[in-house]
Amino acid sequence: MGDNHYETFQYGVGDTISIQSHNPPSPLSKKEIARRAASATWDQSLSPTELSLQNPPLPGSNGDGYAVIKLIDPVRVGYGKRSQIFVIKALNTSNLPHVPTDQDLVAKIYDPLSCEFDFDDEDPFLGVDYDYTHECGAYMHLSDLQGAVIPKFFGSFTLKIAVGDRFRLIRLILIEKINGISMDRLNPESFTTEQRQTILKEIVDAESLLYERDVWHEDLYPRNVIIECSGKAVVRVTVVDLGKSVIGRSRNPLDRDEEQRYLPGVFISPLLRWNVYFRRQMFFEDWINWAWQEWLEDEYKRTESTITEEQRELWRVYDWMKECPPHPSD
Repeated sequence: MGDNHYETFQYGVGDTISIQSHNPPSPLSKKEIARRAASATWDQSLSPTELSLQNPPLPGSNGDGYAVIKLIDPVRVGYGKRSQIFVIKALNTSNLPHVPTDQDLVAKIYDPLSCEFDFDDEDPFLGVDYDYTHECGAYMHLSDLQGAVIPKFFGSFTLKIAVGDRFRLIRLILIEKINGISMDRLNPESFTTEQRQTILKEIVDAESLLYERDVWHEDLYPRNVIIECSGKAVVRVTVVDLGKSVIGRSRNPLDRDEEQRYLPGVFISPLLRWNVYFRRQMFFEDWINWAWQEWLEDEYKRTESTITEEQRELWRVYDWMKECPPHPSD
């Protein structure tokens, strides 16, 4: 590329920026992502800023709400990330009665300039479009879980940055600030086995609630689970980062037959989906110092009566005392 990829951001801690409400388009499907990626061509002599101007985000529609926000603290910022995350304060708002001005919030900014511009690996413009549309769609789909197992969602917005006589459009969302620490920054040894089991149960319960509402969180790792403690007690476990979520139960929710096969809207017992055979617990293995399957069967025994033969066929599990077969594709 003609310019150094790492161009200076035009916003940072201490800055005050104006944003406009935005109604996002429907989430991009993986099939559409693949189609767009196959047809994309790039003039790599252009700077990332120029490429960004030539590849604006998916349109959606503008809303009539406006806010002025101040970026207070970094949460996760820097290059090589699909989004920039800041603690913010809404200083004033217009036509946004749901956006509080008396508490700190979190802004998640989907800026392609923060991505690695390696087009042989991933298209940064497709990446931020995918994350923004899916995260907005997931939050709206899970409205009854906001403020409980996921943060409250305060809306989607556009930031306009002047570049000469043109504007670079950047999407963002505002969500609740969770007073806790992500699991990847905590030392499991600081928690008793009982506390760890409480945390893992909250994670299993939260993921199961999302799936019951037909949202499949495909990025459920310790970095995306925030633990809030009061003294020695775990008071809240919150799942974040819904940008990789599938709004549906199958890998292709637009395929109605495939989607119906996975029984949308039906609760599926963790005895099936979190069985040791499927290895979902392996992402949290540093936190697990007990026999997972025995604990799971004891903790969720009460849900066994909800399991149907059809569900057993879909989520076929095996004798966990035997060597596990190869990991299934779904």
